[in-house]
Amino acid sequence: MMSCLLYVPLIVKPTKVTNSIRSLRFAHNEMTQAELAELIGVTRQTIIAIEKGRYSPSLEMAFRIAQALGVPLDDVFQYPQGDSMKDHKGHSQRTGRMVDEVRKLRGRPDTERLVDAFDRLKDRPDAKRVVNEIRKLEDQE
Repeated sequence: MMSCLLYVPLIVKPTKVTNSIRSLRFAHNEMTQAELAELIGVTRQTIIAIEKGRYSPSLEMAFRIAQALGVPLDDVFQYPQGDSMKDHKGHSQRTGRMVDEVRKLRGRPDTERLVDAFDRLKDRPDAKRVVNEIRKLEDQE
C-alpha cells in the first residue's frame, strides 16, 4: 500500500507570550530538546517552535512542560503585565474588527439603517440588546 504525505503549511499567529524553556532546560541538568520532547510526548521540532515563539502550546502541553522542568507554569511562560486585549475605549479587538467591517458598509442604501443602529448600540455592554435591535430593523424591511 502506498502512503501519501500531505503538507499543510502552518499559519503562524503572532503571540505576546514568551517562554524560558531554553534556559530552564539548561538549568535542569542541560536537558536537550529531544529529551524534553520525549518527556512530554511531542516531537523535537515542536519544542524548537515553542522555544522560538513560533508556536503556542495548548494549556495542557504548557503544564506538561512546566512539570517536566520541575517549575511552576509562570516560570516557563510569561505574558506582559498590563497588556490588554482592549483598546482605549474598552472595546475588544473583535469589536474593533466588527466596527471596521460595519464602516465599510456605510453609504450603501440597503445597510445604512443597520449601520446607524450598530453605531448607536456598539458601546453598550449588553450584546443581546444589539442583536434584538438589528432584528427589529431587519423585520421592518
